[in-house]
Amino acid sequence: MPDLTSAITRLTSARRRARHIMWWEKALPALRWPFVIAMLFILSTLARIPQSLPDWIHATFEIVCFIAFVWLCIRGIRSLPTPSTAELDRRIEHASHFSAQPLLTLTDQPAYAGSAEQKYIWATHVQRIISSLGPLRTGFPHIQLTFREKISSLIIVLALLLGFTISGSHSISRLYAGFVPGVDDDSVPLPTLQAWIEQPDFAPGAPIFLSQTTANTTFTVPQGATLNIIVTGAVSSPSIQGAQIFNRHQLDEKSWTAKATIQNNATLKIRSRGHLLGQWPITIIADLPPDVSWNGKPSPQKDDFRTVLPWKVHQSFGVASLEAEIHLPHSHNNHIIHIPIPLNGTPKQATGTAQPDLSSSPFAGMDVVGILHATSISKKENRSTPIHFTLGARKFSDPLAKAIIAVRQRLMLNQETPSQAAYELQLLTQTTDVRGIWAALALNIATLQHQKTQDIPETIPDQLWALALYLDDLRHDGPEIADSAAAVRAAQQGVQQQLNHMHDLGEKGRSLDEQKELQRRTQILKDALNRRMQLLFQKAAQNGIIMPQSQASTADPWSEEMQRLQSDASQGHGDEALKRLQQMEDMAEHMRQATPEDLKALAQQMQAREEAHAQHSALRDLIHRETALLDHTQARLSEAQKAAQAQNPSANNAQTDISQMTTSDLLRELGQQPSKSIEQNEAPSNLPTDPATVAQQSPARQMDHASQRALARVNKVLAQRVKELTQKPVKAFDQAAKDMASAQKSLADRNDSQAITAEQKVLKDLSDAGKEMQKNQASGGSGSGKNGRLSFIPSGGMGNKTGPKHGAAGQQGDNGDDAEPDDDSDDDTQQDKSKDPLGRKLGEGRSKNDSNMHIPDSNARDRARDIERELRRRAADRTRPQTELDYLNRLLKSF
Repeated sequence: MPDLTSAITRLTSARRRARHIMWWEKALPALRWPFVIAMLFILSTLARIPQSLPDWIHATFEIVCFIAFVWLCIRGIRSLPTPSTAELDRRIEHASHFSAQPLLTLTDQPAYAGSAEQKYIWATHVQRIISSLGPLRTGFPHIQLTFREKISSLIIVLALLLGFTISGSHSISRLYAGFVPGVDDDSVPLPTLQAWIEQPDFAPGAPIFLSQTTANTTFTVPQGATLNIIVTGAVSSPSIQGAQIFNRHQLDEKSWTAKATIQNNATLKIRSRGHLLGQWPITIIADLPPDVSWNGKPSPQKDDFRTVLPWKVHQSFGVASLEAEIHLPHSHNNHIIHIPIPLNGTPKQATGTAQPDLSSSPFAGMDVVGILHATSISKKENRSTPIHFTLGARKFSDPLAKAIIAVRQRLMLNQETPSQAAYELQLLTQTTDVRGIWAALALNIATLQHQKTQDIPETIPDQLWALALYLDDLRHDGPEIADSAAAVRAAQQGVQQQLNHMHDLGEKGRSLDEQKELQRRTQILKDALNRRMQLLFQKAAQNGIIMPQSQASTADPWSEEMQRLQSDASQGHGDEALKRLQQMEDMAEHMRQATPEDLKALAQQMQAREEAHAQHSALRDLIHRETALLDHTQARLSEAQKAAQAQNPSANNAQTDISQMTTSDLLRELGQQPSKSIEQNEAPSNLPTDPATVAQQSPARQMDHASQRALARVNKVLAQRVKELTQKPVKAFDQAAKDMASAQKSLADRNDSQAITAEQKVLKDLSDAGKEMQKNQASGGSGSGKNGRLSFIPSGGMGNKTGPKHGAAGQQGDNGDDAEPDDDSDDDTQQDKSKDPLGRKLGEGRSKNDSNMHIPDSNARDRARDIERELRRRAADRTRPQTELDYLNRLLKSF
């Protein structure tokens, strides 16, 4: 039985193989047309026929071929007949080379099998036949082709071989390009790529150009940078991996441009028609929201009504704005005060302390919650952790003013209705008999009584605040000063309204009519401030304080500030104009709060300023007179040397050795007049002098000796005065005294050459003394008060021209403004920016502004070349003064 079971299993397996083989023998002829279509399509791809078509036609052609191929395959397969068991057995018998047909017994039946014995005999016969079966074979598929079909198949095979041979190494890429529309094979030239990355608006910088030479370079760009590509020589649009495309269009038939935004770290890959044109690893600098926080706990300023708000902020690309949001804890009226905090430009990192005047807010003197709100230049926002603190409040001495402020606060906090506030104000009118106060209160009462809603008119809080300030000034300083202070506040409000109006109008706000209106209002403000300052000085005189007749008190100290304000407004810098207006408001408030001690300190500051100004003027005069002495000495020496040359004709005809000539003489040989700085700084020439001429110059030399002696005394007095003012000695004055003594001795010995050297050293010493004076006075040694400037009036021409900065005291950042130079600086430190350090107009080479140099016709070319070589030799001598070296280097650029 095991042999019988194994034989049946082998027979079943053989039949299954025979069924497959017979199916293929019948299927191949039926599938010859799908095969032909497939071979023809492959031949066409090797010949690049589909690739040469437009992509949509290529795709359509491929879809049609695929549908025809599938339809013919399905049709041919469905037409195939299923082989019967007998056919399978005959195939096995034929392939196994059986002499008879033993498998026929399996399907045959006995003619007479009626009895059980006969059936048993037949079953035994069948088992014996199955058991006697040897190896069962099925053979291989045998396809019967006609001669025509054989020729066609051979032609197709030869064509394929020829196609692969011609395509060579590009065969695989051509097949891939043929089956995938929109892809070119390797034999097609790569398109030309131009790619660069533009920095975003919030991080300006030079574009980064991408090329194949920088393929392995990792570029770091800000988040949001824009990738720009231009692809030339491609019939379809390129693709970008690693960036988000937001703009793509076709320039011409084979040119494309695209823009993409880079948001994450990635490898930029630019592909066109299946080919990689370039790839570059990119690392981004994340554009995170600003990191803003309190740099300490805010608190009221000591002995002042201002509130100190310490802050710090950081953002990778810069902070555009910063403000403090203040509200009451657990408030239900959503009343928030926004306090802008000025920044120096758009710093990436800054710390500072704002000191705004919040005494007019309804929260003055109350416990509040403050939050810093920062906005980056990329429009990202963030807020700090809330912090509790107390707002600064103004202290009023007048009882009626205190009562008005209390009503105003309750009204603004919605703690009482307008009708209730009007009733309280009406009761307060009975406490004063001043008609002006009564009239102002009556106007506010009428406005509140006619208010039908619970909304407060915008003018009421401002009018009540101004009225309270006027009452306090009236009680403290009298009606005249109170009126002037009120006039200043009204004028300031008018200027601020005009600035806001011009800002709202945009470009139209710069019109001539708007500027004239601003000029009219600033003139009113200037007159009011001048009147307030006059009353301040009168108050000082009544208290026995004599104010110095300084530039700030006798001239108009506000004109320059007003002109700057108008200039900022006309140029569209409304924020800067508002800052300048706020500075003037701070000064006016300082005048309002000035005490006799403040006035005394102001007088001392002004006196110290005037003394410092006088000392700088004296130093300039001293330098001017010392320069004149140097000119006289150089003129005498030159005259004596020319006289000596005239007495030696042979040496004169042979022309003086240019190596022994001074730079000034060389320039004169070229026909150019040397500057005074060169003449003063260069060492005297070693040419011989005429003794007779030197003797004739004795009277002039004696006069210069006396002048030098007088200047030495002036130098000594000036050094002592500077030391008394700044409490710091200026060592440069001591060195100048020594060099003056050397100059006196040289003049007495008739040695003009050594006198020139000594006088040049004196000028250098005096220049250093001026710089040291300015440094000592800027550090507060001149008694200029807090921050080195007057707090009541603009500094004008007496020092730092930048007034106190509102709301940004002590601000530090990565782009802070540099200090402006003092107006009293020495003349040699305040040079015209259109000239070089030697006073020549800027320009190089053959520029018309370079010099008035020309070569005289009488000089030979060889002589000019010799002078040029000598000038180059001297320019290479690093022991010469730097000013002379700079002059020579610029001069040589014209050759």
